[in-house]
Amino acid sequence: MLRELARGGRQPAPWLSPTPVTNKMLGLPAVVRACLFDVEGVLTDSTRLHAWAWGEVFDDFLSRLGETTGWHLIPFDRIADYSAYVEGRSRLEGVQTFLRSRGIHIPDGRPDDAYDSDSAHGLARRKGELLERRLHEQGVAALPGARRYVEAARRADLRRAVVYESASTLPMLEQAGLASLIDARIDAAVISAESLRSRPARDILLAACRRLDVPPEHTVTFTASAAGVVAGRRAGMLTVGVGDASQCESLEGFGADQVIPSLGAFLDPRLTTTLDGKP
Repeated sequence: MLRELARGGRQPAPWLSPTPVTNKMLGLPAVVRACLFDVEGVLTDSTRLHAWAWGEVFDDFLSRLGETTGWHLIPFDRIADYSAYVEGRSRLEGVQTFLRSRGIHIPDGRPDDAYDSDSAHGLARRKGELLERRLHEQGVAALPGARRYVEAARRADLRRAVVYESASTLPMLEQAGLASLIDARIDAAVISAESLRSRPARDILLAACRRLDVPPEHTVTFTASAAGVVAGRRAGMLTVGVGDASQCESLEGFGADQVIPSLGAFLDPRLTTTLDGKP
């Protein structure tokens, strides 16, 4: 009956666990009472959209700057540069960090700078508008196993939060069908309002713990970035790196307690099927 009801709405059909869920079935120690999730690379496939939007903004800026100065400026690499300078940072910090890598300095400007302003705020606004447009056109999806893991965590009575420096956190969660499963969000708006430092500082992880009312030592953070691993270690919480083989090697090198290819890899096989026996 619940599945039939879900078919008439916009949310995915509910998952009904065939057995009571325990921490062990989630690959977690019994002391864990809360889970913190990265959105990008852990819950959703949004990396491609962010990298594309930043590439459009930076390549246009570098091209125009090169024409006026005569400099030869290397274009933005949507894999290497995104990972090294932008991923896991606030928009403003991402702008300045990448441009410094090219020996370029621009003023921060003001939050209300126009779309065509070549300040850090102006470039960040351009990126936000491009991302919003591409989100509307293409959307994002939950990564394999992600929704089931978050659902199972809820069944195990674990608190759940996302930590993500993006201003588009909620729309992404909604498009991926995950928003209703999350208890708290630490996103760009919260980071700005509370003057929190981005990872590798531990600020946003501790802010999530406060929202969930769970101490760090009883919390696990799932992250796809090296900065997230370092932040988790600094916060004193169990830190799990998520990514492909090359990413996991790097995350392990930065100190992740465990590394996995996806959230689904942590699930007990009994939790990966529906009541009718289908995956």
